[in-house]
Amino acid sequence: MGSYYDSFNAEPAEASILAAENYIAFAWRNADGETKKVNWDMDGITAVMDNSLRATKITYSKEQGRLIISGKQAVDFILEMQAEKRKPWHKKNKAKEWLRNLCIFLGFIGILTTAYFLMVPWLSEKLASSVSVKTEAQFGDAVYDALSLSHQEDQAASVIVNDFFKQMEVPSSYNIQVTVVKGDVVNAFALPGGRIVVYTALLDQLTTYPELAALLAHEFTHVNNRHSTKSVFRRLGSKVFLSLLLGNFGNVTAVLADQADKFKSLTYSRRLEKEADMEGLSLLKERQIDPHGFTGLFQHLKASTLTSGIPEFLQSHPDIDKRIEYIKEASANSPVKDNLELKAIFEKLKQ
Repeated sequence: MGSYYDSFNAEPAEASILAAENYIAFAWRNADGETKKVNWDMDGITAVMDNSLRATKITYSKEQGRLIISGKQAVDFILEMQAEKRKPWHKKNKAKEWLRNLCIFLGFIGILTTAYFLMVPWLSEKLASSVSVKTEAQFGDAVYDALSLSHQEDQAASVIVNDFFKQMEVPSSYNIQVTVVKGDVVNAFALPGGRIVVYTALLDQLTTYPELAALLAHEFTHVNNRHSTKSVFRRLGSKVFLSLLLGNFGNVTAVLADQADKFKSLTYSRRLEKEADMEGLSLLKERQIDPHGFTGLFQHLKASTLTSGIPEFLQSHPDIDKRIEYIKEASANSPVKDNLELKAIFEKLKQ
């Protein structure tokens, strides 16, 4: 509240006053009882402290009237608003507040984005455990078809290697199918749902049946423990997460088929790689197959790097020296019995 004088000698009228950032608005009743409303723009206002009245006196450049408001707060506010208006836009309080809010918003978006990219791959990997064996096999079949490996298959070798694995008598809920592919690529990889692909160039490296048993046991563990499914789901995270969450496996199958080439060089975490080695080693030890088949396999692959560069198998299965070390340690003093059936099948493969 304050007093308004509409001219120099006028009687004061009680006025209701609203002070805002860009203007002062006030209303009063004139002598005829009519309510009058006025807005004064902040740029045209002059405000001073009248010490004799202990009040703020406000005048406007475009009118003769004046406002008297008790105390010093009004003059402080007006001077502050006028100083604010004279500042460059980026130094205004509103601009600072806007920039601060923008930074908070961007920071919040950054946190959400970081959480998304960190959590979604992890959650996608966890969801892989909820996929049925049947669905996982459909994923693997779709990827295998997308790789177009059928026309490269060495069918005779595939039959022999499958007979070899069956003779190992490894129990599993998966229908394990080994496909031998003709090619100079020294590689083998596991697909979701039971398919294992082995290239002839890798088979050519093997000299004993325990080495083939080690290779198949290792890749079988990747299948049986869903390593390939979990790893590719983690890698594709954002592309498959929502579909997995909603159970839209048809869309997941399409994404996996589109990304089929990634399975050839799928890199597992060190934890999963060691798990495949150690559980594969246990399969050999349980059957009294020479566990040195693992070290022999790795030594052949390591030696081949001197002549043909790093085999693709080692590119996707790194840390070969560490693996040889812990395999040797874990296989010490293991009982070994010559398996004539596996030996005969292997010799048939090598003929």
